[in-house]
Amino acid sequence: MKSTILLFITCFLVYQGQAQVAKTQVLQINAEPQADGIQLEWKSRSFTGSYLIYRRTDLTSNSWGSTPIATLASTATSYKDNSITIGKSAEYRVIPVNASNQAIAFGYIYAGNQKSATLENKGVILLIDSTFITSLSSEINRLVNDLELEDWSVTRLYAGRDEAIPAIKDKIKAAYDNDKSISTLFILGHVPVPYSGDFSAASNFPPPDGHVEGSGNHTGAWCTDAYYGDLEGGSWTDLTVDRTTGSRTRNHNIVGDGKFDQSRIPSDLELEVGRVDLFDMPAFAKNETELLRDYLNRNHRWRTQQWQVRQRALVDNNFGGLNLASTGYHNFSTFFDLDSIQDTDYFTEQQSGSYLWSYGCGAGSYTSCNGIGTTNTFASTPLQNVFTILAGSYFGDWDITNNLLRAPLANSALVSFWGGIPKWYVHTMGLGKHVGFGTRVSANNNNLYFNGAFNNSFRLITIALMGDPTLKNSHLPQVNQLSAVSANNKVDLRWTQAQGDFTGYNIYRINKSDGKIFQVNTSPVTDTFFTDAINWYSGNYTYSVRATRLEETGSGSYQNIGGGVRTDVNHVNSSSNLELLPPLTIYPNPSENGLFNLNSSINDNSQILVTNINGQIVPFNIYDKSLRINAGTGIYFVKIGNNESTQTFKLIIHD
Repeated sequence: MKSTILLFITCFLVYQGQAQVAKTQVLQINAEPQADGIQLEWKSRSFTGSYLIYRRTDLTSNSWGSTPIATLASTATSYKDNSITIGKSAEYRVIPVNASNQAIAFGYIYAGNQKSATLENKGVILLIDSTFITSLSSEINRLVNDLELEDWSVTRLYAGRDEAIPAIKDKIKAAYDNDKSISTLFILGHVPVPYSGDFSAASNFPPPDGHVEGSGNHTGAWCTDAYYGDLEGGSWTDLTVDRTTGSRTRNHNIVGDGKFDQSRIPSDLELEVGRVDLFDMPAFAKNETELLRDYLNRNHRWRTQQWQVRQRALVDNNFGGLNLASTGYHNFSTFFDLDSIQDTDYFTEQQSGSYLWSYGCGAGSYTSCNGIGTTNTFASTPLQNVFTILAGSYFGDWDITNNLLRAPLANSALVSFWGGIPKWYVHTMGLGKHVGFGTRVSANNNNLYFNGAFNNSFRLITIALMGDPTLKNSHLPQVNQLSAVSANNKVDLRWTQAQGDFTGYNIYRINKSDGKIFQVNTSPVTDTFFTDAINWYSGNYTYSVRATRLEETGSGSYQNIGGGVRTDVNHVNSSSNLELLPPLTIYPNPSENGLFNLNSSINDNSQILVTNINGQIVPFNIYDKSLRINAGTGIYFVKIGNNESTQTFKLIIHD
């Protein structure tokens, strides 16, 4: 079934013709790490003007700065940043502008130069449809174990299908207030779906797919999991909207019906929200429970590196004159070499070979996408795809029978989202971030990234992730059966060899009294045993061993770490005659690139701690007579010593 999208587009970019809008409005960028910096590269384009380069080193900042860090001629095809040395990363915005200083495209990339691996204290709420407490208990317990091995602190909550939506949100809010490390909400099953909005030609918000009254009547309220992710400051009311022009009664919104008034999220979302909901999908032969079981089994296989796919992407763009597919072209160019992104048929290619990512768009209905296929096609055609993006009319309103956006999750995919209405930005996955991070960035995006200018759709309540928000582009194998023994003032560690593709192990020590994390090894350990000889203080500790590998992507390179087993040990260090440190000098100070020289080698019996001005631990590398702090510009404190001799240095890194 075909439908026509009615457009309400404000063009913020210079119009460039109908044939290749999605490509021409994106500057696809790759990053190439080098010994003395990182180089951004893109293909040449013919225009009169220049390239403006912006950079930010803090992903929590909401600004690119008022002026570019560089302006390049229109003939340029690369930019080298010497400040991003080994261990560092930065996000870039590259804008080609014409002679009138008007943007003709946007490019974004989070680029890394062997970006250091760090453990994060992060929490996830696993909100489970109580229907599956018993039937999927084994698979859910395994999922929780997988998450915990990846250092997610898991809070389980349950919701009944008839439970009041505000009451469910109260549970989420209470868990969040109890643990502010919680950043993510993973909804599993048919947890009650909130609705909100006044989408109409008569309001300030036409339906994001353009189907106003008289042209599809997709008006009124749409489903929104964003409601569950807005925990601080957002006001969701049911006091004003009276809209019954929608062709389906589920979209009707009247005062007091439990559907909210807001069409745009009232404040930034605190939580990254993703949902795996395979309710009411009769096109598939298996029932809801078995579809969820299959999904959780694939999820485990992906997390443990038992499922391998080719590192490439495809785009099937059936909207030549619109910029929807730019969501695919932009994000994919940060994951892969540009030659690994193919313009080809969605279903044909994914039957004959595997793809990590795919994008398809075309005129749509709730169950079809013109030029792509239907829900029945997903039900009858085995695919080899992990992450997919789909765009077209209707199926972004996903709480309906045989919905097309949810169909990939009942096939092979682990993630699916409605990308292009508005644009989504998950490019940080190119340096190891999980998909939920980009989901929240996309939902909260106002002017930080170009939003696509499609039907005023930015920050609408309709932005939703179908799938597990904690998933990454690459997971490494898990380490198991770790033991730790304190003896002779040291801690001896042993573990079972991990199975899969990785280069070694990282060893982390966590002080249970204050939660501080310290990486013990300075280079990957290739054995299955290790002695921590620099733990000078008696106390209770947790040790974690993680598989590691240097990943090379379209965004450069980063140190990936896998799921790590943990074990506790009560350590006793009774030594009273430790070797004293020689007097140290660290220079130059300030440093331009985070590399400092030492006048003497640091002996093996020394403990080193690097923190920023907020007391947060910062990653570093120690070489023979040098120290590299793997962070951006700022002030840092380096403590080097043992329990008889300690020296502290204040070091500065500047541009």
